[in-house]
Amino acid sequence: MAHIPPNTTTRGITRDTARGPARRLARTAGARRAERDLWGLLLVACAVPLTGSVLDFARLSGAPVDGWSGAVLPWLRLLCSLAAGRWLAGLLAQRHAPRLRGAALAVAAVAGAARVADLVRAGEVQGVVGSVATTALLAWLCGELAARHGAGWRGLGVGPSGARPAAERLTAAMVFGAVFVLAYTTVTWMAGLQKGLPAAAPWLPVLDRAQSAALGWSGPADMVANILFTGVAEEMVLVGAVVVLGRAAGRPLWAACALSLLLRVTAHLYLGVPGIALLLLGSCALLLYLRCRRLTPLVAGHIAYDLTASFAPSPEVLGDCVLAVLLGTGAAFAAWLLWFAPADPRGREAPGGEGGSRGVVPPGSGGRSAGASEPGARTVPLPPTARARKT
Repeated sequence: MAHIPPNTTTRGITRDTARGPARRLARTAGARRAERDLWGLLLVACAVPLTGSVLDFARLSGAPVDGWSGAVLPWLRLLCSLAAGRWLAGLLAQRHAPRLRGAALAVAAVAGAARVADLVRAGEVQGVVGSVATTALLAWLCGELAARHGAGWRGLGVGPSGARPAAERLTAAMVFGAVFVLAYTTVTWMAGLQKGLPAAAPWLPVLDRAQSAALGWSGPADMVANILFTGVAEEMVLVGAVVVLGRAAGRPLWAACALSLLLRVTAHLYLGVPGIALLLLGSCALLLYLRCRRLTPLVAGHIAYDLTASFAPSPEVLGDCVLAVLLGTGAAFAAWLLWFAPADPRGREAPGGEGGSRGVVPPGSGGRSAGASEPGARTVPLPPTARARKT
């Protein structure tokens, strides 16, 4: 019998080969869980606005669906609030945080009680409490899901750390201002479509009443509560969570962006065909997020514009506010170029001084310098959106 000497290489390969399928299986299981979490989050966050918008679009198209929204949406709000609270409490229990879990259950109880009270007797107070509590649950749920898949709040873009606080503050100011101005541009485009389409193509469905009536606001407090929900649902969920969870699920970036844009436009179908203008807001918000990894100013800019537009006494006052924000954003960008411009790739410092010569890698930048991750002049978009349906 021939003698075969020990082959340590063969044993090593065999051991690695045995571990390989297990690693691939673990990665696949994690990706599947991320995908389930993504679809679950979208269901909890978007079920109410999508259902309401589709019903309104059907009504504008001539379908006999009058009264359906009032019969379906209150129950759907209750189910989504309870589902968000139960899911969040389960995530906190898994990471052994009993105090946080108790707080989440308390917020869920408040949301559920307000939704039940609204079912028994509709009123502004019940609607406001239910919307605010649900918004808090939804924002908290986004952070917990991001942490579950290795990103965390900072990876999601909420309060990311930076080695140069001044540069980080300028970046946040630029994102805030860009979203604010983008909202104005989007709404202006929508208003033009809403005015011109009935004459050019009368067969196309276009909103035929005031937007506040279509959204179902019962008063100023209800309007503010739903604007808060809209900012969280459209930016924190449809931008931040979709990108983070989509990547954790192994989906290509283009698929996550396409899903985000599709859901954003669908949630505004109550406007009719002019709702396609939300493609401008959605695509620019995604671009800003992917370039800067700043989610908090994205949400804040959206909410700030909606509140300003809702309480502005006249279009002229709103235009002045937009101009002031635009000038402030331009000043922030000029300051960033002056002090924090990226270094020349050949080793020479770019015009703007010493700030560009120190390479700093902000979180989520994929190893790029802080300057390289900042929005350049050709990527700073313009304004944010119309409000989504009453939650």
